[in-house]
Amino acid sequence: MTTDPVNIPSQLKAGHFTVNVVGLGWMGLPLACLFADAGARVIGADQNSSLVKTINSGKPTINEKGLPELLAKVTRSGKLTATTDTIDASSKSDVIAITVPTLVDQHRKPNYQHVEEACVDIGKGIRPGSLVIFQSTCGPGVTDRVVRATVEKHSGLKAGQDFGVAYSPIRAMGGQGLADMRKYARVVGAVDGASLDATVAVLSCIVDGKLIKTRDIVTAEASKLFETIYRDVTIALANEFALYCEEARIDYFEAMRAANSQPHSHLLLPGPGVGGHCLPVYPYLLMAETEKAKLRVVMDSRRTNDQMPSHVLRLAAEGLRICGRSVKRSRFTVLGITYRPNVKETRLSPSVDLIGLLRRRGGRVCIYDPLYSPDELKRMGFHAEPTLPGALENADCTILAVSHNEFRSIKAIDLAANMSKNSVVVDCTGTLEPEDIEKVGLVYRGVGRGLWSK
Repeated sequence: MTTDPVNIPSQLKAGHFTVNVVGLGWMGLPLACLFADAGARVIGADQNSSLVKTINSGKPTINEKGLPELLAKVTRSGKLTATTDTIDASSKSDVIAITVPTLVDQHRKPNYQHVEEACVDIGKGIRPGSLVIFQSTCGPGVTDRVVRATVEKHSGLKAGQDFGVAYSPIRAMGGQGLADMRKYARVVGAVDGASLDATVAVLSCIVDGKLIKTRDIVTAEASKLFETIYRDVTIALANEFALYCEEARIDYFEAMRAANSQPHSHLLLPGPGVGGHCLPVYPYLLMAETEKAKLRVVMDSRRTNDQMPSHVLRLAAEGLRICGRSVKRSRFTVLGITYRPNVKETRLSPSVDLIGLLRRRGGRVCIYDPLYSPDELKRMGFHAEPTLPGALENADCTILAVSHNEFRSIKAIDLAANMSKNSVVVDCTGTLEPEDIEKVGLVYRGVGRGLWSK
């Protein structure tokens, strides 16, 4: 904070600054590697001792494109080390970046316990002149009342006077975090002008995109929630339209393409629900911060997306009835366990919810996901097969839940050859051609495929 912001990038790249990244998960570990690759000395802090040991050995703990090579490089050079001692790491650092998870509890109330615990340790270790950059998604006001207040309480220092505080949410998707952190514009808000300028200077070392200054921290906090909730709402709109199309005997995908020929229409794909750490969680962080604003569209969108696994179950049951079967005792093959295509991550995946529903109705479920080995899936509590043909063998109903690249080349004739006679295919992704499925004697059902709903 005492360094002229103009000189911060050159000094950081020359290795004169130490950056402490607190929280080495999906966003924290790539962030730490980017700072280390830029030239800073980086200390990554995390409470998970096993994770810390793995990182110090140069091995990634998440499935992130480009991360194995970059992590090996920065650990081998000594630019990045990891520790479980956040207090010590903070005491040695000029910049402290907080990337711990922000969660909701079983009642969908925000849980900032990890943030508060991290800030207690940061407060005990922080030295005057340091800059704290909070980067986890949170409700407007949380940076002030949790991050700033907790660090001040446990350090005896004053934000804006003895140390800087800023908020700059990470914009990145799991699986492509390194690329996203580099290319996307970053929003920055701070407690004062000095903190704002210093944060922009620090982030400029790892961000190629534009750095956008907001007038205050709450504006920056709100911007991250707005952009994420916008996507949840637009997916819910696609799912609402898809449900209508099934009733009205319209093919949503054809109608969507026609509508999107208008430059201001950007309808998204429907699906079996919304997963990942962000979209199903962040609306509740905003809802908790308001007493007067009802946020009805936000709440309705959450309900719409949450009920999609149940709708997929109804499509499967409907198809099985045509075949003279019921869900109970039928053999189901679910293709794809992840929350989105080609990313090895199952947090809040609608596929997992769907599997639970099928099991509760008495269905026997087999899983195939090319991103996971059968042993990995078995450790997660699922019955799995090592090959696609093996998973399809004698299935009464196959549900294509995630459009992994491997699934895009599935041929209807191969489905018919492996599945039981008089069986059902449910496509949640719009990947398969309904006519092709029905030509080989299978019953087709699909989210938004109204022409095949009767």
